[in-house]
Amino acid sequence: MKALILYADGFEDVEAIATRDVLVRSGLEVVDASINENENVITSHKLHLNGLKRLSELKLDEFSAIILPGGSHGVNNLLNSSLVLSTVREFANKDKLVCAICAAPMVLAKAELLKNKKFTCYPGCEVGLEGIYTGEVVVVLDKIITARSMLYSIPFGLAIIEKLLGKETKDKIYKQIAGLR
Repeated sequence: MKALILYADGFEDVEAIATRDVLVRSGLEVVDASINENENVITSHKLHLNGLKRLSELKLDEFSAIILPGGSHGVNNLLNSSLVLSTVREFANKDKLVCAICAAPMVLAKAELLKNKKFTCYPGCEVGLEGIYTGEVVVVLDKIITARSMLYSIPFGLAIIEKLLGKETKDKIYKQIAGLR
């Protein structure tokens, strides 16, 4: 099973990397893709990631989930990409898992995936969005998972694991990363 993480210049470092780490520990294959025309992105804290896949060159049918990290500048770049919006809609239309954290649920709203649905996001980012903002840490609703902020990157990743691989795998990874036996 494969999960796709989209990276735009200015994405929030922890939201992408912590989520990715948790997913990889579960055995999911994670593909990191730049939304840029090149294979490089710069994080919100100026780390340079090079050699990513390019979203425009991927076969989307290979993936079971798409993950959008937040970060205000990164989310603005996601929001301004017609390719990102069409990709998110395609995942939703094919009943695949669509996941967004922090400010990134704004992208789901622009793709018209949150109408009349419960979601969470960074406080203040819900203003003007169609949907039912809960303010919860993580909201799992059918094939959409949203999380409130960077602090909740690990619970966000665990929710993705549970949805894709089941509660037993999620519990195993939780115990592993929590140092429990």
